[in-house]
Amino acid sequence: MTLRHIKIFIAVCDTGSTTAAARELYIAQPAVSFAIAELEHYYGQKLFDRISNRLRITEAGRRFLEYSRQIVILFDEMEFEIKNWDSLGSLRIGSNVTIGNSFLPQCVKAFKGIYPDIEIEVTVDNSAKIEQLILNSKLDFALIEGPVFNHFIKSELFMDNSLVFICAAEHPWAGKAVEMERLADCSFIMREKDSFERKLLNDLLQMNKIQFHTAWQSVSYQAILKAVEKNLGIAAISYQAAKEYLKSGKVMQFYVSGVNLKREFYIVYHQNKFLNKPAKDFMELCFKMKQLDQTGEQTDGGGDADGAHEAGAEQKKDNRQKEKNPPH
Repeated sequence: MTLRHIKIFIAVCDTGSTTAAARELYIAQPAVSFAIAELEHYYGQKLFDRISNRLRITEAGRRFLEYSRQIVILFDEMEFEIKNWDSLGSLRIGSNVTIGNSFLPQCVKAFKGIYPDIEIEVTVDNSAKIEQLILNSKLDFALIEGPVFNHFIKSELFMDNSLVFICAAEHPWAGKAVEMERLADCSFIMREKDSFERKLLNDLLQMNKIQFHTAWQSVSYQAILKAVEKNLGIAAISYQAAKEYLKSGKVMQFYVSGVNLKREFYIVYHQNKFLNKPAKDFMELCFKMKQLDQTGEQTDGGGDADGAHEAGAEQKKDNRQKEKNPPH
């Protein structure tokens, strides 16, 4: 008994005769009669009574028809969902705090314009924990800061990002350059200990033998920025995280002579992970969004929503072009 038998049986029930069913299915009438006979032999039940050259469905036939319709509906749903899996599935994306607070929401918004039916699950945590989720196959891919040294994880350089020194608007260093030595004994508002951002700052201060005081530490950029705004300490954080506060004048940038703190962001995924088309499209979209974001920084244009719309529209155009000209 096969799905073909079931579909023939349903067609006979719907049309009322083997001749009409054969015409609807574009097969020979004897093939229809033979399929019905095979079903009755297989189940040991009469599905139709033959009365005066007409078919009348039996009670067993009615019950079989109920099951048959359900089976065909489920099969058709399965066919549609699996064949269209790339546009109906889900993506599990990880992100470190910096990207999750600033860059990633724009990318997700633009991506939803291309794949509105794909469910996106985002996990934001520090880079070390995100790497572990990648290794445990809990995420499809992630956007994190700093290099990855685990040989089971593949990484692609995705963005450079600067750390900026910030202080309160009324702080005497606001907008000025200071020597490294003047950081000694300052109160710093820090990221949490496991963050790559804090490690970068700690390494700089220790290398220059600067003694400092950690007044606050937090995983939240909002908490750090608020503390700096209230002149509770100084900080060195991602420009991406601080740019809105800087533009509004709530905090001010200052400069440390001879210091240029940069870090790199990577797209990472398990080396054995199969990346479907939506995953690849999301990654490609991130590169486009990065270019728009950097252009916005250079022109001081802001415009995150417009950038997301523009990048999404460009990605849709690229996808249509690929469909027209598939790779050989």
